[in-house]
Amino acid sequence: MERLQKIISARGITSRRNAEKLIVEGKVKVNGVVITELGFKASPDADIEVNGKQTTKNNEKFYYLFNKPRLVLTTMYDPKQRKTVADYFKDVPTRVYPVGRLDYDVSGLIIMTNDGEFANFVMHPRYEFFKTYQGLCKGKVSKQQVSQLLKGVKIEDDYFTKAIQAELLNYDQEKDQTIVEMTIAEGKKHHVKQMFSAIEANLMKLKRTKIEFLEVDDLEVGRYRELKPHEVKKFYGIYQSTKRKEDLKVK
Repeated sequence: MERLQKIISARGITSRRNAEKLIVEGKVKVNGVVITELGFKASPDADIEVNGKQTTKNNEKFYYLFNKPRLVLTTMYDPKQRKTVADYFKDVPTRVYPVGRLDYDVSGLIIMTNDGEFANFVMHPRYEFFKTYQGLCKGKVSKQQVSQLLKGVKIEDDYFTKAIQAELLNYDQEKDQTIVEMTIAEGKKHHVKQMFSAIEANLMKLKRTKIEFLEVDDLEVGRYRELKPHEVKKFYGIYQSTKRKEDLKVK
């Protein structure tokens, strides 16, 4: 017997955290009975409905690295009929969903999977997986401003946060635009945008170029590729590594 939210997550319906929300809202049935108790346990082979739809046990796991375009929602459905990440995965063998989020107006890398346990692991704040972003800013961003990102800034509700890495990549004098690269190990809502705002940089566009060792490379915007088995496995070893613990000392 396993907790209901774990079974739902393992079947690739949604993350464990969101499954808990659905249970509390009375949107989950087990063998025809509505369940609202988070501690409820069921057989992994139980008859489970979520939002009125029957779920099926799926033992095959799928993992994709997706280069999300701007103006695309990181959700599986939008009542306003705006484009979502789900629109790009209609031809895959099973329903996959995003691991974490990227703002509507932010482009770049996001992992899509039907493996709820993996998704829950990667999203958990305890493991502090690194994510790298490039921000296109109007005007010239100074070395002092970038240095402040490394020293730390206060964002919403006086929350203090630091970049793991930050550097000036390029200043285009003709266009009067600067590209700043920053790596963080946290993920509050609008986190990176707020950090740019804290150093008074005029952010125009933002894209995520890396998730840990996964890089955008030549993956075109709006396209995806399958993750290799060793890439999936590598995530589980990262947090235990000595190098990771040393990297986090800069925080």
